[in-house]
Amino acid sequence: MIKPKVIVLLGKAAVHSVLHEDKSLASMRGQRFDYQGIPTVVTYHPAYLLRNLPEKAKAWEDLLLARRILRQSATTAISPVLPF
Repeated sequence: MIKPKVIVLLGKAAVHSVLHEDKSLASMRGQRFDYQGIPTVVTYHPAYLLRNLPEKAKAWEDLLLARRILRQSATTAISPVLPF
């Protein structure tokens, strides 16, 4: 019933349960995955970021990737048809 425009998976447990991947989060970051046709982005869990503050910059990059994907889907969904 609910069809999100983008999914952001926070942490290893979410990645494992949704994507069924056992790879490290570091190797999966910065990529676009698909879950049932929905674009999906992987990043670190907030609790991990509290313990490892330098990793926050990487998580921010992941969120920017999710925003780019969201914007791309919005522009393709609203492409105007111009009569000629």
